[in-house]
Amino acid sequence: MKQAVLFGVIIVPLLVSLLGLAGGEERTFQPRTLMKPLPAIEDASFVKAGEVKSIGDKDLVLALAVNGHSRAYPINMLTGPRREIINDILGGTSIAATW
Repeated sequence: MKQAVLFGVIIVPLLVSLLGLAGGEERTFQPRTLMKPLPAIEDASFVKAGEVKSIGDKDLVLALAVNGHSRAYPINMLTGPRREIINDILGGTSIAATW
């Protein structure tokens, strides 16, 4: 109970004050572009699981199974300055793999 009172009495008013929401001020939304959008990978090449040599036992993958078909997208290959999302078709379904 003390935590709830602390949150309501101290934290919420502090956040309202810091965010400039006090006094009924109307704020306008002004989005900014922080970086250029990264193009999706649409023509990725894939290898069978038994042929993979670049992924270790402890590497993380984003694994997916659709309609009896499965695929694993290595997290280290989805992260980087030119990679962010892979558009793919798996089991006849369009998907977007991202991390």
